[in-house]
Amino acid sequence: MNSRFFNALAIAFLTITVACAAPGKTSAEPSGIPLEATALPLNPSDSLQAQVGRLRYRGGIVLTSGDILFGGLSSIDVAPDGRRMIAMSDNGRWVSATLQYTNGDLTGIADAVMKPIKRLPGYDRPGNWRDAESISSDGSGGYFVAFERQHRIWHYRGHPPESPMDAVPIELKGPDDIAKQPANGGIEGIARLCDRRLLAVSESAPGDPGTTKAWVFDGKWKAVGYATTGRFHPTDATTLPDCNVVVLERSFSVPEGVRSRVALVPAKTIRPGAVLRGEELAVIAQPLSVDNMEGISARRGENGEMLIYLVSDDNFSGFQRTLLMMFELLPPPPEGKASRG
Repeated sequence: MNSRFFNALAIAFLTITVACAAPGKTSAEPSGIPLEATALPLNPSDSLQAQVGRLRYRGGIVLTSGDILFGGLSSIDVAPDGRRMIAMSDNGRWVSATLQYTNGDLTGIADAVMKPIKRLPGYDRPGNWRDAESISSDGSGGYFVAFERQHRIWHYRGHPPESPMDAVPIELKGPDDIAKQPANGGIEGIARLCDRRLLAVSESAPGDPGTTKAWVFDGKWKAVGYATTGRFHPTDATTLPDCNVVVLERSFSVPEGVRSRVALVPAKTIRPGAVLRGEELAVIAQPLSVDNMEGISARRGENGEMLIYLVSDDNFSGFQRTLLMMFELLPPPPEGKASRG
């Protein structure tokens, strides 16, 4: 998160992304919180648009709830079969739900459960310790969770039948300079790579000119950099089934409004001392449906396609929305042809 971003956004949001959802609602309130899902078009002013950059839209929903504690979703992980999602909020709550599809496209949600996270035994530092910004599966049913303000990484292990949502965490010692990040600009992306290393990317800890700090962990933390583009800064990261990494970025200015950028980082470039450079896959901006997109996850679809999910953090604000969107990553267009968007 970034406080200056949100101060400006609260003022400007009245003029953007207002009432963009299409008719049609589904609701779910079986064993946890009530959630209502409203269909979300990619472009509210052009129902025929189904692609932006290399991302083909495969459905999306606006999530609302009568539970005032719901919102602030800054991270997401979708199960390999696409059935279940788990997310983490800025106020330190797990949110888990079943995803629903129609003809392979995302159309609904059900069985939503929300639980407060547990803290490390003996951890009693004053202030906001719950500000979770990124999660990554550990490959064994648990999750690594990165927090900002009180910068740290905790590991919530899952040992069936115990869920990581009920687990007491253990600490994963972070990089030596983890505490030097801006209070509201810490690790926004954490991703477990195919070779079991962890990649952690800071939103706004300054590195070399034109970069923000990042690290890889292989038993020891080693510094890398992440090259920023214009006003865009990282808000999350995830590993694709083909082992490359996609990074979600955000930009905001009064003239342009809020924008999201999805960038591809080749796995082979992720090595100590490197500057990671993302190849732009798409920029999602007005008049497309967009909000404060902060979470990203990926899986392989039934037909072998690469599916990417994005979720937005509404900051518990009436000016913003919780959007959940699914895209299919398309191959690069033939040389000389540009993708729409």
